[in-house]
Amino acid sequence: MLTPKFGQTSVTFLHLAQDLGLEVLVPSDRPVLYLLEEARPLLPLEGALLLFRPEGSLWRYRTASGFLLPAPDSELLVYAKQEGLGVALYPPWLKREELAKALALRLFHLGAGLGLASLLDLLLKLPERPFLEVLYQATGLALARVAPWGEVLGFAGPVPPQHPKEPGEGRGWLSLEAGEGVLVAYGEEEGLKRARGLLEVAARLLKVRALERSLERMREESLGGALLEGLILGEAEPERLFAFGFAEGVEWVLALVEPPAVSGRHRLAEERRREATLELRRRAGTYLDRLGVPYLLTVRGNRLAAMWQVHNPRKEAEGFLQALPPGSRLGYSAVHAAGEVQQAYREALIALKAARTGEALSFSGLDPVAFVLLQQSPEDLKALVERYLPLPPKLLKTLEAYVASGNVEEAAGALHIHPNTLRYRLRRIEATLGPLSRPEVLARVHLALRARDLLVG
Repeated sequence: MLTPKFGQTSVTFLHLAQDLGLEVLVPSDRPVLYLLEEARPLLPLEGALLLFRPEGSLWRYRTASGFLLPAPDSELLVYAKQEGLGVALYPPWLKREELAKALALRLFHLGAGLGLASLLDLLLKLPERPFLEVLYQATGLALARVAPWGEVLGFAGPVPPQHPKEPGEGRGWLSLEAGEGVLVAYGEEEGLKRARGLLEVAARLLKVRALERSLERMREESLGGALLEGLILGEAEPERLFAFGFAEGVEWVLALVEPPAVSGRHRLAEERRREATLELRRRAGTYLDRLGVPYLLTVRGNRLAAMWQVHNPRKEAEGFLQALPPGSRLGYSAVHAAGEVQQAYREALIALKAARTGEALSFSGLDPVAFVLLQQSPEDLKALVERYLPLPPKLLKTLEAYVASGNVEEAAGALHIHPNTLRYRLRRIEATLGPLSRPEVLARVHLALRARDLLVG
């Protein structure tokens, strides 16, 4: 049985190869932290035991532990000796899957050096992607790390194409809160039950990491927030953006975000509004940080202003909204490439006013009617609605359905009523507003309905 030396928290390449009875061509005392059966371009390789011959340049594999191959390779041997990597051969008749299973057993089940305390120590030190690989081999469960907006941040093992975004459990899966998103494990019920304790500890470690990253990000964002506030007020020079990674001539957008509304004016409601704004900022920072572009964030009242260098405005704005608490809404400016921050702020404010709950709306995509109406005060919009839509709720809902479809049968179907019932209601509406066949009546109705939407939004 594999027994690491006293004080050793991981198994060395040489010790592992000798324990398996493999032919060692190049010995190495590098630790083996996890197995890698195929190339993963984005995965850090420190401590990885590779069960394949790399293609192309070997330089990327200089931090690995070593290689297990079915046949010798002269170029690889020279490189391994030069860099201190290990190389050993396994019998060509032995299937790689069987070898991988034997290695996993020795590393995580039979090895006294990787008991729970040592495994936790290892997980604390590993980057996130190798973290999942080690946890996968320790538990035998496929794992996925899923962001709040549904993006898969990393995975290990055969995972399905779709994943839960909230904590919970179901047949063949377990989802645990892990800071910025969830840690999802897949496998048989017995395996999930057996590994649950370790998975919960791993999820807590990820949560701690997320909190540490969040604190670091908040320190950096406080300086950027002061600059963005100054740019919005016209008190800062746009050239200062270069210090925060914004490249000259590269396009950017500015967005304004509102969290879900909290009703009431009492002290508890105010506290909830503050908490909602802080949560908005935290999630916004997480998303933009993952997006990997220069950005600035600042809180203005209960709204969040965000400015970032953009590649695909619509896709990124919609992804941004998905990363925020449900019920948020977002308005963003047209794309800019110069220091027109005050103009972009006004554009984002107009778009935000027109955006409905759960919608990310671009100033560029704003319809002309909404643009004109938003130049008016809320009191003026309310007066417009009261003047041209003096209808009870049932008739108002009927009018909305009819104007949206322009067809009696379709509107009746949408309202789940008989067409004759709809015709009767339309006659009552026309008795108040005038004939809907007249263009000037329809124009007034359309403006009033759009104004109502803007007030509700």
